Amino acid sequence: MDKIPNRLLERLNALSCENVAERLGMDVISHRTLCFMHDDHHPSLHFWGRNREKWWCFVCNRGGTAINLVMEYAGIGFVEACQWLGTQFNINVDGGIRVLDIKKKPIKRPKRNTSNKENPFSKTIAQWILDNCTLMESGVRFLYEQRKLNPDIIRQLNIVSLENSRTLVDRLRNTFDGKMLKESGLVSETNGKMYFRMFTPCLLFPYYDKEGMLTGLQSRYLGNNENAPRFQFISAQKTRVFNMPIVNNMSYGDELYISEGITDCLALLSAGKNAVAIPSASILPVYDLMDLSKFKLHMYPDQDDSGRKAYAALKRFFINHYAILKEERLPKGIKDYSEYYVMSHGKE
Repeated sequence: MDKIPNRLLERLNALSCENVAERLGMDVISHRTLCFMHDDHHPSLHFWGRNREKWWCFVCNRGGTAINLVMEYAGIGFVEACQWLGTQFNINVDGGIRVLDIKKKPIKRPKRNTSNKENPFSKTIAQWILDNCTLMESGVRFLYEQRKLNPDIIRQLNIVSLENSRTLVDRLRNTFDGKMLKESGLVSETNGKMYFRMFTPCLLFPYYDKEGMLTGLQSRYLGNNENAPRFQFISAQKTRVFNMPIVNNMSYGDELYISEGITDCLALLSAGKNAVAIPSASILPVYDLMDLSKFKLHMYPDQDDSGRKAYAALKRFFINHYAILKEERLPKGIKDYSEYYVMSHGKE
């Protein structure tokens, strides 16, 4: 049989890819599974659509319908894939049905280089830092004097700052075992001396998941060293959306603003809006973003190339999840929402 009638293709393409994946031998949990096309250790192949009739791998940037899934997984042709699906789901594909013996396809995992193993995130040490630090002079100057942000928002988000990392490291050594410190991702050791891995002075922004569990720290450098990175994440931090717990206080259809970067998010929150942030224009925390599709989404893109790319990527993502991300326009000559906020809300 060389051609499948359109009426049958419509039925085959409407099949749930989750059900097809399970028939192929994949383990599906919470609409996700390990991708068979790359070395996947955290499920990145996602099933979506009203009937989960589509699939997509966010790492490989490949996907499709049930027919494509069978073709890719089994390495067979279009007609053969249609015939196999017809057999599995009682769809009479004209011209005879070929039954294929498709067995569970092993996912190849190359050996990893353990000599450069990433350290896990230490919630215990990160939480200790947050509990034992406060907002110091440089942090107060940046957040309140320069950015005019609402102090209540800063306190609610548990944002602190560091002036001198040497004092912090000494206190950490008096509290925690040296091995635990080195494995935390926050401290490194050179020639017997321990150093805090983030440049200071800096702000520390804690990341929490939807359940309020601390998942990571991000720093924002406040000093004058031009060679110091502006933002740093702790070692092995998972990519997350900033301020995810806010969704617990929201209802279906509420308005939510997404910003590129934490500073704009703080300005939006200070302006009285519900807001979350992606870490940067090039990082899309897809698993957290999927939880946002039930809200009315807005974004003020930064007026530069990275801002436009971030908006375009987010817009595509939410269209694929049956949600709309509305673009809000900044006044001409305004770079980002933080600048707009200072001009419009920060006047004393």
